[in-house]
Formats: sequence, C-alpha cells, structure tokens
Amino acid sequence: MPEQLIIGFNPMSAANRVAYFGSQIRGRLMWLVLAVVVCFGIWIWQRASLSPRDTGLMFGVGIAYSLIWLAFAFVNWLRAKSALSAVSPGVAATVDRQGIWLQGVAIAWPQVARITIRPGRFGGTSSLLVKRADGAPPVKMSLALLDAMPGTIDSAIRAYSGGAQQIDTSKLGN
Repeated sequence: MPEQLIIGFNPMSAANRVAYFGSQIRGRLMWLVLAVVVCFGIWIWQRASLSPRDTGLMFGVGIAYSLIWLAFAFVNWLRAKSALSAVSPGVAATVDRQGIWLQGVAIAWPQVARITIRPGRFGGTSSLLVKRADGAPPVKMSLALLDAMPGTIDSAIRAYSGGAQQIDTSKLGN
C-alpha cells in the first residue's frame, strides 16, 4: 500500500459547469426575446380587445417567467465561476497514517470527530466535511473540485486510520 493518497484538484468539472451555465444564460436570453416578440405580436393582433390591465398582465407574466429562469441560470453561473476560481493547481487533500490534510489544514486522526459528505444546497455539488474533536471549525471542500471519487477517498480514510474513521454518507439519503 502506498504511504499516502494524494488527491488533486479537478479543474475540468468546474470549467464544464461554467460553460454549461453560460450556455443556459444565452438560451434564457433567447427565450426572453421570444417572449417579448410573442407578447408584442399578441398585443398587435388583439389590441382592440385588450384593456390596459390585460396588456400589462400579459407582458408582465410573459416576461417575468423568462426573467426568473434567467436569474436562476445567472446565479448558477456565478456559483460555478466561484467554484472554478477556488481551483488551483496542486494538491487538494492528502490522506496518510498521521491524518488528513485538507485545504491547508492538517488534522491528526485522534482529532477527527467525524467525516461526512453533505449534499449541496439548491442543486449544488456535495462537499466533504471534516469535523474536529477539539471544537475547532470544520474543514470543508467541494467534491466537484477533487480528482478522486468519494469511494476511493473513503477506502483510503478507512485504511489509513486503521478503521477508526469512515465517510458518513447518511445525509445523502441513500
């Protein structure tokens, strides 16, 4: 067995998310333009029978729907860009006989209270969370940034901690 498991950063998944949500923004903008064109077409076709209230309601609902989806895409794009900026070349984590090193913080096995994987909020990526026994703040890292699968990390944690630690996946609901 090697002396340690070295986990690197995976910039491709973060870059792919930025590209995906960028294309979603472009698509949502096209749908917004289409909503304006359709609402304007209906208004021209039915302007004699539409009251000002009906006209405002038609434009408001038609455009608001597209704007809400555009806002979701924009927020997800910002979150993906933030995750991409957190990726730097080099070592993201190390697991060895002494303990776990995550985001520049070394924690010895006796100081590890629990290691969990938490689901992301609002469809975000899951994160690896190491809670410390001494009451210090937990250390957290997004799994999307790592180049190792959670099962590989769990196996290394079980092996190097002598079976004292494992990743708790109960929060994932599986």
